Amino acid sequence: QRIQRQILLRVRENLVALDRWLQDAPAVSRLDVQGGWYVVLRVPALMSGENLAIRLLEEQRVIVHPGYFYGFDGDGWIVLSLLPTAEVFAEGVDRMVRLFA
Repeated sequence: QRIQRQILLRVRENLVALDRWLQDAPAVSRLDVQGGWYVVLRVPALMSGENLAIRLLEEQRVIVHPGYFYGFDGDGWIVLSLLPTAEVFAEGVDRMVRLFA
């Protein structure tokens, strides 16, 4: 139970931080979280989901999953983990912003 509480707290904190960022990023939105520790983002379809994930990794050192890993058709979907520490998550989101700014 202790570990579950720690995970839940971390996931909630990261989701709140993400929502604050999304207020200033009208081109990006998120789906409602149904459970678990992932969040699905709708982003501008600048390129294929796979190419976007590779670009974020190579240029920003941010790891995301392309939406098709989770059954989302088409481009413009990425999936983030909410499990990193708050500091790591915030840094990753900040770096990701650079691509959509």
